[in-house]
Amino acid sequence: MNKKNYGKIILCCIILLCCAAMPAFSQAEFDLKQLQDTMKDFSGKLAQTMPFNSSMGLYWSDAFIGDFPSFGAGFSFGFSLMDSKTFQKLLDMFTLKLPAFVGGFGGFPIPGYSIEGRLGGYVIPFDVGFKFGVLPIKSKTLKLDYVLIGGDIRFAVLKGKGPAPAISLSMGLNYLSGGLTQNSDQNIQYAYGPNASDYIEVALPKVGIHWGTTTMDFKAQISKRIAIITPYLGFGASTGWSKAGYKVDTKVTDGNGINGNIDTAKEMFKKFGIDNLDLKGFSDEVKLNKWSFRMYGGLSFNIAVVRLDLTAFYNFKDKYGVTFGTRVQFPK
Repeated sequence: MNKKNYGKIILCCIILLCCAAMPAFSQAEFDLKQLQDTMKDFSGKLAQTMPFNSSMGLYWSDAFIGDFPSFGAGFSFGFSLMDSKTFQKLLDMFTLKLPAFVGGFGGFPIPGYSIEGRLGGYVIPFDVGFKFGVLPIKSKTLKLDYVLIGGDIRFAVLKGKGPAPAISLSMGLNYLSGGLTQNSDQNIQYAYGPNASDYIEVALPKVGIHWGTTTMDFKAQISKRIAIITPYLGFGASTGWSKAGYKVDTKVTDGNGINGNIDTAKEMFKKFGIDNLDLKGFSDEVKLNKWSFRMYGGLSFNIAVVRLDLTAFYNFKDKYGVTFGTRVQFPK
């Protein structure tokens, strides 16, 4: 990937945040079924990609860093992809557009980062790693949350002594959560019936999209140091307990002009799977348990005790990601 594409990724993320900070609801009326179908489709696709996204971090070039007291610490950053078609459908309802070049990535790039560390084990050839990342962004109209916590334990099948490569098998646990909340400066009408008066009006709504997953991650990796570089290749599998959904916080008024009389609307909303409509808003959520499989590989440049890592990982569902990392590692 060249420098031009790096700039596109950064610009894409900036444009998304700028769009989210704009008044999002310029249409006067929504069809409830269309809104619910679009939200559910988006939430379902997002939940399916979460195990893949949560695997970011701890892609170290060395399949095994050595016995205790070997250790390393650093950070990594990059992006992984989510489905962009359902994302665009959701933005279309709010009259927002993704940049045209996003299609060239095969999905929408989700940025992420983590602070990382790894420590060699004692007696048995193993090492233990951890990762942690938090990214809170808040303004008057926008709130963005990102939390990533994870760790793994790797057992060395081969330590990489002499001409032999290092080979390890690992098991890890990851937790990823995030959300995007934005405020509107307009009222919206949600239609729920065949008559012109069958709608509710929500006043200056605050709309939030949230997601989260807890995953078990399994990896097999091989690496071999050659002079100042260490190429590596691995296979990963994750299973995740994921959820994604939306929430609308507002003051709800029934379309027939009787403030607070929304009993009919409640019954109609239930037919579309929304059973929590009240005078303060409504929400919905999708829960999934999915497996995700990937290949990954890359190399590190080794300068004394410093490692500069470049990793690409590819989900077998045609999604990919890239991470860049740097760390100090002893022994060198």
